Amino acid sequence: MKLNNKITTWAFTSLLLLFCSCSDFLTRDHPTGVTDDDFWKTMNECETALGQCKAWPNGSYFTSNTVTNVAWIHMEGMTDNQYFRSNFQTEVVNLANGSATPTSGGYISKLWDRYYEYIRRCNRFLEHVDNAYFTLEYERDRMKADVRVWRAWYHMQLLLLYGRHDGIPILEKSLTPTENFMSRNTVEECLDFLNREFDAIINITDDNVCPFIWDEGRRARMSRSSALVLKMDLNLQFQKYDIAKAAAKQLIDSGVFELYYTELADEDPGKNYRDLFNYVGKQNKERIIFTSNGLNQFWFRCISMSLGGQGTCGVLKSFVDEFETIDGKTLQSLPANERTEYEKDPLYKERDPRLYTTVMMPGDNTSFKNYTYTPFDVNSSDYYTKTGAPASGYMLKKFASEQDRASGRGSLDFMLYRYAEVLLTYVECLVESGDWQNPDVEKYINMIRNRAGMPNMDKTVYNSQEKVRELYRRERRVEFGFEGKRYDDIRRWNIGAQTMSGSIQGAWNPKTNSFVTIEERNCTFPKNDSWPLPQDEVTANPNISQPTGW
Repeated sequence: MKLNNKITTWAFTSLLLLFCSCSDFLTRDHPTGVTDDDFWKTMNECETALGQCKAWPNGSYFTSNTVTNVAWIHMEGMTDNQYFRSNFQTEVVNLANGSATPTSGGYISKLWDRYYEYIRRCNRFLEHVDNAYFTLEYERDRMKADVRVWRAWYHMQLLLLYGRHDGIPILEKSLTPTENFMSRNTVEECLDFLNREFDAIINITDDNVCPFIWDEGRRARMSRSSALVLKMDLNLQFQKYDIAKAAAKQLIDSGVFELYYTELADEDPGKNYRDLFNYVGKQNKERIIFTSNGLNQFWFRCISMSLGGQGTCGVLKSFVDEFETIDGKTLQSLPANERTEYEKDPLYKERDPRLYTTVMMPGDNTSFKNYTYTPFDVNSSDYYTKTGAPASGYMLKKFASEQDRASGRGSLDFMLYRYAEVLLTYVECLVESGDWQNPDVEKYINMIRNRAGMPNMDKTVYNSQEKVRELYRRERRVEFGFEGKRYDDIRRWNIGAQTMSGSIQGAWNPKTNSFVTIEERNCTFPKNDSWPLPQDEVTANPNISQPTGW
């Protein structure tokens, strides 16, 4: 990518609009009328500049987030969990069905540009923060540690999106005009760099600089546990199981995090999982990294038009069919006629409580007050072919709170990483490294299943490495549905050819006696393991090429 040229162009355009702001000092060297020596003087100026280096994803699309508008719930539309229908971020559909190109725009071009812009901000900060006066020296070190984790996070996202097989350019300093044309570092070089960065933070011993976890009022700051969970995830994605397992074990052994159990005493067996994503469970010890108010527009973006939303998220049959019966049987293990009954009416008999806390079924009249979901009534605003209604006949219910109904807005946080993921990552590392009979495999799978209202794993069924692999993969899919994990899981497990091609379906339509058919998908792999680079980047930079398959 012609990285410096791209950002310089952006900077000069901004110059026409702005006199001077903090972000100017993070994207160019000498804003009009002010020099670096004039700006980088005080701790407060540096704190303000640090704020310009931060950009977590949201859960749902958030119009006031002018940074990236990355929305992990909507990006589930690039998986076999969801079909995404909207008049914004339409490239999600292209990436899902295999029709994306280097000129598709949207996320494809925006994230490459913006994440490198933010890496430059981080580098500019680190290059100048030592020039400022700090009354407390540990505050300077604290900010530097924070920014290093942010810089690593942006590199990590770029690697996962654009460089799974090919790597990405690593930038540890802001570029000069003679360094415009950057080439990719290899994947191993990227992993070495990121692990060194994370380790530098994990090994900090001064809690004033970087504690294991900050107190509730300062949770937005990076901590040692932030670096650990990112290191865990990074190495899991590239199947560095020993490294990922060690990071997960540190988080487990810390005793700081725990699975959430609700305070409410109702009889709903799914209440713990239900309340984890609602206001009653907003402040919990399961959160490791989260975006404050990251679900601000969930109701408006995801709930059907009849309730004031845009109905963008159509849950797919493939996801619904993944949930076990209440006694722990998979639909695939049932007799054909009984399986058909469950496929047509998912709550024909009791199922894993996570199903009805995550998905609203046709005819549901208990989830919201004075409302029945009618996706197959042609006179209803919920009718599945209408704009503003979920296209599949299944509505996403997880994250929805009656409290947000009146305004279509809310203040729920979006959890990017939580303790349940640490437990299932540890399990995956054990299983994939051959230690599938380790007692911790059963222990942690059962902890997650029991919290959700499900029985222990049946050891007479899950009695081999392959069968335990099948179980933890299913648990991961249903536990983390619409939390932004499925896209990476598909690629790590090399199941894209099975999950991202062919017809995608929704609910059973009794009017047509058939399942809703939405579209044909035709993703090919390893091509679709990565996104294409924006074409103008490849055209401008002779030292970089499209990822494998593009």
